[in-house]
Amino acid sequence: MDVSILEDLGLSKGEIKVYTTLLEIGITKVGTIIEKSNMASSAVHNSTNSLIDKGLIAYIKKGKVKFYQAVSPKQLIDFIDEKKKKVLEILPELEKRQNLSKEKQEAEIFEGSKGITTMLNILTEDAKKGDKYLFFANNIKDNNEEIQSFFVKYDIKRKEMGLKIRGLASKEIKYLFVKRKFLKMKYPDFPIPSNISIFKNKVVFFSWGEKPIGYLIKSEQITEMYTQLFDRIWEVQK
Repeated sequence: MDVSILEDLGLSKGEIKVYTTLLEIGITKVGTIIEKSNMASSAVHNSTNSLIDKGLIAYIKKGKVKFYQAVSPKQLIDFIDEKKKKVLEILPELEKRQNLSKEKQEAEIFEGSKGITTMLNILTEDAKKGDKYLFFANNIKDNNEEIQSFFVKYDIKRKEMGLKIRGLASKEIKYLFVKRKFLKMKYPDFPIPSNISIFKNKVVFFSWGEKPIGYLIKSEQITEMYTQLFDRIWEVQK
């Protein structure tokens, strides 16, 4: 018999052994349980006590001797219901803690060109048509074929998603964007942040140096801060 399901219910291996032994032999003394289960005396005593607490075995006294008996296996249903009841009691508090954890900042680091391309794909994995995508572009190495090949595919992907994309790029790299007509671009004549993308509650920072590296941060606060910065620059730049 596969008793692993009993482990899933939270019973220890010792409790399972004692319970199934009692099912097989019926009402008996603790000495017989020890003999039939091949368990240590202390382990049997601990398991019988815990099974009594869980309502899965009962005992009667004949003189000073206790005789143990497993309750009907159908009692396991009540045992499950009781565990479910306890979970339902603490469920509101668990959900409250989960909501609090969602407000915490999360950060991941990605290394190498492939790491950064993975990061940018993760950035838009929950995208829906009409979502806003903002980015700053500066100091991009146009001689990296892997990078340029990725952005060709990334442009197609974002276009198919129906994202509303606006970008701010330095004038030095304007030529990289002039043919990408579906992007709304402006080119400030003053310094701007380097290579930052903003999408929903996520911000990514990345550098295409000799050892490309990127950081993905999930934070409503940081996202709002960079969105406001972007919008201010966008408004003043004609």
